[in-house]
Amino acid sequence: MPHRHDKNNSTLTRRDFARAIAVTAATVAVPHKSAARIPDSAQDAGTQVLSPAGEAQLQTILAKYGKRLSDEQKADVRRLIAQAQKAGDALREFKLDNSDEPATIFRVYRADRR
Repeated sequence: MPHRHDKNNSTLTRRDFARAIAVTAATVAVPHKSAARIPDSAQDAGTQVLSPAGEAQLQTILAKYGKRLSDEQKADVRRLIAQAQKAGDALREFKLDNSDEPATIFRVYRADRR
């Protein structure tokens, strides 16, 4: 039987942690106008600027898992949130109309049809 995370048990698997971060990241909606830009020269995790939603996401993760993370791991989580924010900003800058078609068309392959 697979191991399930028990709230009374302090063990946390990497899979549970990654799932929680993914769910948290998926639930944060970052409006285009209020998103702060991350400076391209920001290499250090301490110099990266997060949007208010990104900062809230970081605080949520740290509140839930902060006791289990080292300072290096906390900086890594901050860096990952900043990277996701930067990628989201780049996607939002690409203008699309509602009538724009996808680059590829999904076609179902069926072995019984030739």
